[in-house]
Amino acid sequence: MNDLLCFSLIEKITSGEWLAPPPDFDVQLSGGAFDTRSLGQAEIFFAWKGDNSDGHQYLQQLEGSRIKLAIVEQAVPPLNGIAILKVPQTLEALHQLANHLALGFEGKIVNITGSSGKTTTKTWLTHILEDRFNLLSNPGSFNNHIGCPITILFMNATHNLMILEMGSSGLGELDLLSSIAPADIALLLNVGHAHLGKFGSIENTYQAKTEIFNHRRGEAVSIVPGGDQKLATHLQNEPTHTFGRRSDEFSYRIQFVDTQNMSQTIVFQTPLGEKSVVVGQLGNYVGELLSAILAVCFNLGLTWEEVEARLVSLPQEKGRSTFFKGINGSLLLDDTYNANPESMINMLETICSADAEQCIGVVGNLAELEEDLSESAEFILSNLPDRLTALFLSGESGKILIPLIQKRFPELQTEFASSVTEMIDILKPLMNSRTVVGIKGSRSSHMERVIFGLMEKRFTCFLDRCSRLNRCNVCDLFEVHQ
Repeated sequence: MNDLLCFSLIEKITSGEWLAPPPDFDVQLSGGAFDTRSLGQAEIFFAWKGDNSDGHQYLQQLEGSRIKLAIVEQAVPPLNGIAILKVPQTLEALHQLANHLALGFEGKIVNITGSSGKTTTKTWLTHILEDRFNLLSNPGSFNNHIGCPITILFMNATHNLMILEMGSSGLGELDLLSSIAPADIALLLNVGHAHLGKFGSIENTYQAKTEIFNHRRGEAVSIVPGGDQKLATHLQNEPTHTFGRRSDEFSYRIQFVDTQNMSQTIVFQTPLGEKSVVVGQLGNYVGELLSAILAVCFNLGLTWEEVEARLVSLPQEKGRSTFFKGINGSLLLDDTYNANPESMINMLETICSADAEQCIGVVGNLAELEEDLSESAEFILSNLPDRLTALFLSGESGKILIPLIQKRFPELQTEFASSVTEMIDILKPLMNSRTVVGIKGSRSSHMERVIFGLMEKRFTCFLDRCSRLNRCNVCDLFEVHQ
């Protein structure tokens, strides 16, 4: 049984000072929140000053909720029915409490990072394992220095597996996250160009991503992509399991892939022998992620029969490589949740694997890359699929990429669209039953609006320029008209 937090233990861990003590110091508390608009089932609220708001100003909104404890950094008015603990830094207090729970966790901890595929891997792994374990995992992309520790605070006494997706947008973040929750199994999916503008260089990106191995439990297992020589230099003398495509040296490797209609047959070679499965997801990335997932599952003691039974029903997530029917019988690949050069190429390879005459890529702005896109552009140019028939780009990254692509691939139809409406108008005449269109873009570009347009769902957005990172269909300024 996992030990949980109570008022007295929280006071001890954080060295806090009671502004309003609880009536009973032994009452257990579970779950954390930092936004009064999204409290959910949380019983602990952390107030801190962010870039755009100060949580201390909204504490009165906690009254009448499930919150039993407010952790603050300054003196605040009393709250009806809510204890108040003052600490030097509330974010540090969150990290301390999450670390205490993780260090005392009696089950296994699996940490996942990478430049792309983290959330899909976590979602698929959770799907495979949820019947075998009482597991806890991050909701959505709740994967940073706030989301990960908040997730850990929802641990209950009977959880015996924790799957933590860990993101990184700079040096030191994964070192922090792995120190808060040291892993039994640490999985690095890939190292690419995501957030290159923040990391500064690809070398710094490798350094940042491999920080997930800095803090681990006992005889921890490390799982990394095989064949990456630059990664190997960062993991010298590191015992690892490797995964990937067609190399006899990899522990878990993809041996064969056969695509038919809207499914793939994938054959893997593993330490447990040759294994084959049919899945309803397309794209080279599917086999790559599944080979990594097999490594995690087998190291958790699952049999192939247990894994296979769940692989055939992997969930499809909106905005993450999901197919829809478009106008005039066309096929749309909605991969709009986020984007970087590697995931852009994965999307283009996926549409080019479909049975279609026209394979059209649509890519919105690629945010958080280096200013001139020099490294990222070369990766994109070197990996554009041969079957791609047209590529439409927008945003600042599109302005840079268009002339580079036109120079190297003059035969490829390449156009720039200055707005979502213009993009939709360009695409509509091309839509027919032999056309597949893949749509992608960084979260801030909200390329799901192109999906709505190509499904003939009219939409309204009252913002000229979007600064919101939530999905369009949950924004109070956005409306879809059926």
